[in-house]
Amino acid sequence: MILITEPDFIPDEEKFINAFFNEGLEILHLRKPEATALQMHELISKIDEKFHSRIMIHSHYELFETFKIRGVHFTENSKGQIRSYEKVQCKKSLAVHELSDLKCVDNSIDYVFLSPLFSSVSKAGYSKQWNFESIKAELSEYRNFKVMALGGITLDNVKQVKELGFDDFALLGSIWEPVKSGCELSHVIEIFNRFQNEK
Repeated sequence: MILITEPDFIPDEEKFINAFFNEGLEILHLRKPEATALQMHELISKIDEKFHSRIMIHSHYELFETFKIRGVHFTENSKGQIRSYEKVQCKKSLAVHELSDLKCVDNSIDYVFLSPLFSSVSKAGYSKQWNFESIKAELSEYRNFKVMALGGITLDNVKQVKELGFDDFALLGSIWEPVKSGCELSHVIEIFNRFQNEK
């Protein structure tokens, strides 16, 4: 299971992130598109060092060396840099929004997010009409990278993700919306663990 951060900073965010890692979170995508390198540096510094090897960053790739983190995610703005990172020893990921995009993923990419699978929890009105049978057929084909489901994944539809053939799934709104609404850490951990049990 992958967790993607909210694009904006949240009070005590590192407290939640460290707690999720302690509960077994495998990968955190640190996505703060408006953040400066200093702000990113500060947040990573507050995350327990033993978890840095589980963090993927979406910007300020120079922090990869500073913190010895897991790897880099290429966004729409940065995917032109994929070639220059080919020989860099780190994990690499990418987001795609069409099934046809899966046919032309660079060989150096370890996994891609296919999104939005369902109507977004955190972005009102962000959705796409998919033919789920087509997804199932496409995902049954062999490829040398993994495909992760992203977008609108809730406890009600997470089983469907597995049935469609995705390798794993990523969460954003289903975890961070309760945090933003003021839920206690213990309650958010309970939600997190329910997703963990669906892996």
